[in-house]
Amino acid sequence: MIVTELVEGIATVRLAAPQTANALDPAAFDELAQALQALQREDSGARAIVLTGTGRVFSAGANLDALGASGADELAARIQACVLPVHAALAAGRLPTIAAVNGVAVGGAIGLALLCDFVVAARSARFSFAFARLGLIADTGLTATLPRLVGEARARAWLMGAAEVDAEAAAAAGMIHRCVPDAELAEHTLALARELAALPGGGFAHMRAALERARLATLPDQMAYEAQVQAHRVSSEEFRAALAAFMARRRP
Repeated sequence: MIVTELVEGIATVRLAAPQTANALDPAAFDELAQALQALQREDSGARAIVLTGTGRVFSAGANLDALGASGADELAARIQACVLPVHAALAAGRLPTIAAVNGVAVGGAIGLALLCDFVVAARSARFSFAFARLGLIADTGLTATLPRLVGEARARAWLMGAAEVDAEAAAAAGMIHRCVPDAELAEHTLALARELAALPGGGFAHMRAALERARLATLPDQMAYEAQVQAHRVSSEEFRAALAAFMARRRP
């Protein structure tokens, strides 16, 4: 079950199935994708998205048993149908996104959090890379996102060793943006969301796309790409309005 709340431009999307430790079955993935897609629309009133869990758990991860018995090809298609729409709604959306990890995140739930632009975790939170205990590989994008953030050696150790990583260690390794005291998680997350919501919103998707592209591009190619996108952004009404406001603040 997914619960969405919109207050003053900040949309909170909450995984709200505490009876199953907020586990993600196909219905939950679909509901989450639909909620995110609705908020990403220009007329939604949202200017930033916070993704969090209910209770003491962020999420127990994907419930693969709920996919049902089937052949490998059909199961692969079902898994993709669960995760790819959520990824698209986060990675290609216009809004900045923050995962507020309020408690334990297991397996694919870690991957879900790392699909967001920022991850803020409560100090008591921990990240359980449990895949290897079940003879599985990491999913929800973790084989790509985790090595980029913490380096391949550490990612290999965590994933192959089924590591339990606390929030402070995750922050020190660069996996998450910030670790904060439990009682201050909501305050810190809301403050960050408000800072992002106050910025011109048209550039977030372009910035995200440029960072993604840079992983495979040469530096000259990336600089040429930046120049093309920047030219379009400089020509936008949003840039002109933001520049005028900036200059007005600088005047004595």
